[in-house]
Parts: sequence; C-alpha cells; structure tokens
Amino acid sequence: MLMMGAVTTSCSDYEPKGMPEVPELPTASDLKASIAGRTVTLTWNLPASADITGVRVSCDNAAPTILPAGTTSCVLKGQAMDKELIYTVKVDYEGGYVSEGVSITATVPYVASKMAYLLTAPTAAELPDDDERAAADWFAAQENAEFIQPSQIASLDPDIYSVIWIEIDRVGLPMGWDNLPEVSDPDVIAALKEYSANGGSLYLANMATQLTVPLGIVPDNMAPTVYGNGEGGSGDDVWVINPYLGWDYRDGGDQGFYDRTSHEIFKGITLEDPNGYGYDNLPLIGPGQREDHNCLWDCNIYGKGSYSDVIKNFEVTTNSLVLATWGHVRDHCVAGLVEFYSNSEHGRCIANGLAAYEWNQNSGENPYQHNVEQLTLNILDYLK
Repeated sequence: MLMMGAVTTSCSDYEPKGMPEVPELPTASDLKASIAGRTVTLTWNLPASADITGVRVSCDNAAPTILPAGTTSCVLKGQAMDKELIYTVKVDYEGGYVSEGVSITATVPYVASKMAYLLTAPTAAELPDDDERAAADWFAAQENAEFIQPSQIASLDPDIYSVIWIEIDRVGLPMGWDNLPEVSDPDVIAALKEYSANGGSLYLANMATQLTVPLGIVPDNMAPTVYGNGEGGSGDDVWVINPYLGWDYRDGGDQGFYDRTSHEIFKGITLEDPNGYGYDNLPLIGPGQREDHNCLWDCNIYGKGSYSDVIKNFEVTTNSLVLATWGHVRDHCVAGLVEFYSNSEHGRCIANGLAAYEWNQNSGENPYQHNVEQLTLNILDYLK
C-alpha cells in the first residue's frame, strides 16, 4: 500500500552520477522492507543534515534511482519473484559526494496471477440485483478469484491482479456512466485509470460498458447509445449473439465479412442455430422471462468514414475488434461484444453489453447457462 510521501518508481530509472563515496558521511538508517504482492516498499531514516541533495536507491547491481532530498520511502513495483534481492540506500551530499550505503534483503514469494471482481456492495450477498449476485457466486468458486472493494483498487498490483471484472446489471438504473453505483466516484475512476495504465485488464459487463468513456477507452462522443433497464418480458425464442459480422456479405459485396469464431473467448463453446436464422450463433439464454438490458454501440451513428462499413470504422476509431453483435443481425449495425486493445494510456479491455448475457433467468433454469459461464471464464482467462 502506498505511504504518504512515498515515491513510486523502479530500480533502474536513472543512470548513476558517478559520485565518490565518502565513508565518513552520515548514512541512512533503520532501513526496512515490506512486501505486498510483487511490490516492495522501502522506508528509512535520514541523518540530520542541511547538506543532503538527494537519495539513491538501488536493487542488486542495477543502476540506482535518484530521489529528491528528504525522501524517506520508495515503492518498487513488479519485483522479481522467488529471488533474494538486495536493496541499498545511499545519501547524496553537496559537493558531489555520496555516503556509504545501508542494505537490506527481501524475497518476493511466487504468487499466481489473480482475477478480481469489483463489488459495489459490502458483500456479494448484499448486491441488489439477482444477476449480479449470480455472477458473483459463480466467480467466488473460480480458481485464484478474489472480491475487492472500490477502495482497494489504488493498491492493486496488476502483476498479481491481472484483470478486474465489473458487472453492473440493474432494473431501473438510469443511463449514463455517472449513474453507475460506486464506480462513478472520481477517486474510483482515477484508481481504475491508473490500474489500467499500469497494464491491468478490465472486463466491463452489461451496464458497466459505459465506463469505457471516463476511462478514456472510447472518445466522449462514442458512449454506448443502445440502452435498456426495464423489467423485461417473456418470449419463446432463444437469445443468441452472432460472431459473424456482415453475414450477408460473406460471398462478396461492398462491405466486409468478419468471422470472429476463432477468437479465444469462444473456445470450448458449441455454436448452433436454435432460431433457424440460417447460420450458427452462440445461445446465451433460453425461452422464458428475460431482461432486455442492452448497453452497446449503434455503429450506424458514426458512419463508415473512409472504410468499407461501419464496423471497420468503429474498430479503427476506437482501436478495437468487434467480436459479436445481436444474433439476428446480418449486417453491421451494432457492436455488442468488443475487445479494446491496449495503448500507452490504458490496458486491454473487453466490453460486453449484450442483453442476452444475463446471469440469472427469472423464470427458471437457463438451458444455456453453461455458455454464459464458459464465455465469462474464457474472457477472464484471455485478459490475464
């Protein structure tokens, strides 16, 4: 956990200055090391001297990090595991001199990569919607899975917690990312942005796809516009999603055909055509009561620009890959399941805003529950 006044850095940010080491100069003292995941936090005391110009921290034989005068702590992320590391602190003085170093050893134990589920209630049992509770219950049974609270995001090490799943699916929740419970708080948004910028992956499900806007994954003018929050209704068909984008153009035409079935998130899942559309889909929820909670992108709004179709334009504009649309769609109208690639500002993200992705069917057992679970597991494994 970051301490007040701590400096977050690595062991080799700067080259050494080549200062001569003077044994008589006062050194740092009471050097301590604490370990959390793959993060090592060093703390020390400085001698009482007005001549100190800086502090240098080194790890084994790596070039030291030069820190400002008066610094008494340093947070080192992503440290090597299962290896004894020697950390050394020296003090820089006016005139180009440096004290002898004080050292401490620390070993970061091996920790398997974890996946986190962000709770928007004190416990999973207190989540207000049945779909969110069902998703959390399934998640709790998975390997290396851990619930986290919004207040913990800032202290997460992406090397350990490689993916965060945010699942929000509630009847009556107004449209807009600033209406999302708990996660729309400015401090939470800032923590999520830092986590993502440091290489952490995000799975944004259902109404949480709207977080792509404040997290800088899509431009402000490209928020999801297809939105539903009602009680839903009963139907006799199967709700499916379609990984064949532009099916009607598969044999040629002025628009593209994109087969996403080989993507890793679809592995181990059998595609079929329960509604007789004439092509295989991925069934997610069977006949009965369903909540029509879409939260996705109408690509027609943005046009096709200089590209062959609106899907290609959306992908290029947002640095993404559209993986699935509504099951009955044979052209390119909506992007419902999207992989957003990482860049210098954020890590990888998959957003799933398709209403067919519902965790608890209100009218009884969902015959396609396995597909919901397998798709989720595939996405989380892919993002690790």
